[in-house]
Amino acid sequence: MAEIKPDNGPAIRGGLNQLRAYLRQSDAARRARPGSRTARPAWMAGNEPRRESVWLITYRPWPPGPAPSQVRIFAHEIAADRLVARTTRDDRLPATKDLVKSRRELPPVQLAKFIPFPSPDKQPDMFGLAVEDLVRQQFGRIYKRANYRGRLPGRKGPDVLWRELGDLFRELAEETGDGYWHEVAEELDRGA
Repeated sequence: MAEIKPDNGPAIRGGLNQLRAYLRQSDAARRARPGSRTARPAWMAGNEPRRESVWLITYRPWPPGPAPSQVRIFAHEIAADRLVARTTRDDRLPATKDLVKSRRELPPVQLAKFIPFPSPDKQPDMFGLAVEDLVRQQFGRIYKRANYRGRLPGRKGPDVLWRELGDLFRELAEETGDGYWHEVAEELDRGA
């Protein structure tokens, strides 16, 4: 699971808060008993696996200014257990340095010269929408997560959500017609 945000302090804290909320919702959904009426957010389709890999992906237009030619991308691996732990009475988010296990700069993404991108200085939200899919795809290529569930703008849930093995065995079941592989895919989706 990953969230994509601009590479600045307030956006990073906002992304960490979102990831925390998603993890807590995911944990609650996993603990729900079969047949219970526990409400599930719309982005949680099917059975909820345990989220072992949690990332905050940040981007920075480069060079700075109104017309960048590329986007620099940073992948921050997040310590999920520390992120969801209630450490204070008011449940404040721990310091960012305590939550980030590792930070890696990915190869930059070149922006097409013939497409006029919104200015990151004047329209940062529009610029983010324009480059989010490019950032998501670059993360998927580098971390070998080609089969992910992206999301459309305005849709709730994490910006990147993948269930690679379940999808692999589901595709194998469809190709071979063997019900066994379908059962394996369902077990993986349940987190078994």
